[in-house]
Amino acid sequence: MSRPLVLAAGGVLWRGDAEDPELAVVHRPAYDDWSLPKGKAKPGEHLLVTALREVAEETGQEAVIGPLLTTVRYRVTAAGRPADKAVTYWSMLRTGGAFASNKEVDEMRWLGLPAARRRLTSGSDLAVLDAFVRSARDTRPLVLVRNAASDDQADALVPVLQGLRVTALVSAGLASCLETFAPTAVASGLRVREEPGLTRAEFEGNEAAVAADLRRATRTQETVAVCAQQQVISGLLEHLGRGDGVRPPAETSLRKGGWWLLHVRDGAVSAYERHEPAA
Repeated sequence: MSRPLVLAAGGVLWRGDAEDPELAVVHRPAYDDWSLPKGKAKPGEHLLVTALREVAEETGQEAVIGPLLTTVRYRVTAAGRPADKAVTYWSMLRTGGAFASNKEVDEMRWLGLPAARRRLTSGSDLAVLDAFVRSARDTRPLVLVRNAASDDQADALVPVLQGLRVTALVSAGLASCLETFAPTAVASGLRVREEPGLTRAEFEGNEAAVAADLRRATRTQETVAVCAQQQVISGLLEHLGRGDGVRPPAETSLRKGGWWLLHVRDGAVSAYERHEPAA
């Protein structure tokens, strides 16, 4: 009989110089250990949202999410039974907040990488630090969303886009795309900006120009989410990745309601993440 799987997420929260960052490590009195902030996902919660929520709850810090790092797996006991636990981690840049002791975490320290390695209790956390060292830092999210197939898929995007601190919703002038962003617009108070160049007819032949406009937007203080049909999303991925050190994905298809999370620094894409809809 297979063991149940416990899903969790967390982050390597950092501040200061991207080349010599300080990392947040937390002490959990229940286990008397030092770890990276993390916690279990709520039912139906996207793991990216779990990661941001748990880091905020355990550290009191606000953060902008960076590249996906890794997923570590180990054995635990859940409800008195053996179980497998999978914890997915993202890099996170601290933007504000203040630590306050709570029932799960009674102390937090900011440490350089060598000191963090010495302080952390679990070997699995050291593997996460290895992934962090290899990752790009000081990036800004760019979200490319395929038009949703249902209201449920559109609703599921709300906590994701709010967690990513999206400040600009840009959509093809199609009912399916506008409806995809409508719940987020209501929840966040943002206006959905229609972009004619994001329809398939207008995009064909103008791919490079539309991608260049998006690159320029990532150099501002805006965090942009774009909604379009699959052919446009695929074209944007191809053109946004040209000339960058990280090759764009060969397979770009998504189910409706899915999204690509790009991590961009100085207009260049540093990492890609594919996220399919839950339903």
